[in-house]
Parts: sequence; C-alpha cells; structure tokens
Amino acid sequence: MEETTAASIKAWSEIDPHLLLFVFLPALIFESAFNSDWHIFRKIFWQVILMAGPMLLASTGLSAGMMYYVLGYNDDGAEHKFTMTAALLYGAIISATDPVAVVALLKELGASKQLSTMIEGESLLNDGTAMVVFYVFLGMIEAENDPLKEPATFGEVVLQFFRLSGGGPIFGIFVGIITSTVLANINNNFVLEVNTTICAAYIMFFFAEFSGLGFSGILALVALGLWMSFAGKT
Repeated sequence: MEETTAASIKAWSEIDPHLLLFVFLPALIFESAFNSDWHIFRKIFWQVILMAGPMLLASTGLSAGMMYYVLGYNDDGAEHKFTMTAALLYGAIISATDPVAVVALLKELGASKQLSTMIEGESLLNDGTAMVVFYVFLGMIEAENDPLKEPATFGEVVLQFFRLSGGGPIFGIFVGIITSTVLANINNNFVLEVNTTICAAYIMFFFAEFSGLGFSGILALVALGLWMSFAGKT
C-alpha cells in the first residue's frame, strides 16, 4: 500500500504542468463565458475592457516597480537580481485575478446580476490579457538570455501583443459562427449538441495555441463562449 501511494505521489509530482493547464483550462474558461448573461455583458462591455485592459497593464507596471525599485531586486548585491523585464513578467503573473469566491458570495448575498457579471467578465478578460502580457515578456526574457537571438524591437513587441489579443477574439467568433451553424442543423440530439460544443472549444484552443497562428487561446475561448451565449444557445 505504501509503495503504491509513494509511486502515485511520484507520478503526480513529475506530471507536466502544461497537461493540467490544457486539459482543464478550456472547459473552465468556456463554461464561465458561456453562462454569462450576454445582454448584461453587452451593457457593461466597456467597463470590463477598461478594467481588464489598461488597469491590468497599470497593475503589471506598478507591481514591477515595487519589485524593482522599492524591494530592491535590481541591486547587484541581491541574491536574486531581477531585470526590469523579469519584474514586468512577475507583475503580469500576479495581476491575474480569480473571483470565484467573490462571485459565489455575491450570489449568496443577492447582489445585482450586473455587478456579478461585471466581476466575472472582468476576470475572464483579465486572465486572457494577463496571459498575453506574460507571453510577450517571456519571449523578451528568452531573447535576452539566448545569445543566438536578437532582442525584439519595440515594433515586434507591439505587433505580438496585438496579434495575441486581437487575433484570439476574432478567431473565437469565427469558430462560434461555424459551431452555431452546425448546431442549427442538429435536431433533438442533445448528446451530439453537447459533444459538438465541447469539441469546438478544445479544438479551437489547441489550434490558437499550437498551430502557429499565434493567437491567445484564452481570449478565443472567451469570445467563443460569449458568442455561444448570444447566438449558440437558441
């Protein structure tokens, strides 16, 4: 029994973290976006964009400044010295929010649907934007530490950011139109409808992340979920 438990713990400790991320993330992100109230989300869209876009970038910059200037991780004598790019990468990591407990508490307290939708919608786009910023700074750090790579120019960084953040939602809406068209031609076959929807979310995510398109899979999932909430359910 002890040997079996030890073997199980060892197997779990050596599992690739990307496996857990790519197995559970598409279902969690899509489900949250799909169950959002589209009509309320449309009314508060620009508020959500403001919090998940400029405010997240501001949070990333302030967190990086705290690490670099206030806590002194830029000191040459520090045990773990940060470059400014590494500090910005840290800021992107901790700027992602998880409002599951907050939204559950709001529902128990009977808070307005608009407030719950705004917090949950901000979290969805926040996760996607934080991942985009993370990938941008990660690529910059990899280029800095690889002597065979030339550092990315400012234009290349901006282009990568807009390709990730803009291409993902466009791709998600495109897949959503195809999925809703397919579902419209399925009559009273609930198993096939559910399987088609789930497969669309996973296939789209992996195409966005690994096919060379260079899109954000998370933002594509958010766009797909919102489109299905708007047109796919009916």
